Amino acid sequence: MNGQPNKLALRSQEWIQTALFQLMEKKPYSHISITEIADRAGLARQTLYRNYQDKDDILLNYLDKFMKRMMEDVSSIFEVNEEMFVTLFRNWRLYAPSALIHNIVIKDRKIRQLIYKSICDYFDQLFNSIAPEQEIIEMPTNTYKLYAHKSLSSIVHLMLIEWTIHEFHLTPEEIGRLVNDLTASIRSHV
Repeated sequence: MNGQPNKLALRSQEWIQTALFQLMEKKPYSHISITEIADRAGLARQTLYRNYQDKDDILLNYLDKFMKRMMEDVSSIFEVNEEMFVTLFRNWRLYAPSALIHNIVIKDRKIRQLIYKSICDYFDQLFNSIAPEQEIIEMPTNTYKLYAHKSLSSIVHLMLIEWTIHEFHLTPEEIGRLVNDLTASIRSHV
């Protein structure tokens, strides 16, 4: 009996996520309501709110899991390099749901914001696993690290979005190499 509620919650979360992606295939993410998601999932709104704070939380949960799987693929690398970028772009092209791609192509701003947050969170985790937060050191060094980290997240986000909009016109290896080259000076500060 103890494992049953967890199973039910996981099943509800899966139905909710599936419902959101089904709706995103037909209309922009920004125009989808919680009621529509709950109705499509065949669940009460209360069930949705028991599992998620709002619809952004549904998508962020998916994106965080997506990035976590990607992190597992590069966990042996332990550095931000071309191989890591290639893996990110390859996994994105292979596994990003078509509904998410569709909403990027139609330029839904909210989707872009959530993807950016997910990428920032991913790099936070990655950098903390490479070099756990240290005691405060020289202020200029911390400032460079902070802004280099945020700049890297921004560039990766922009390149991922543009690559998606341009229908993956470059191979993951080509876009990974390009991002690696463009971010070389930034990465020297992270």
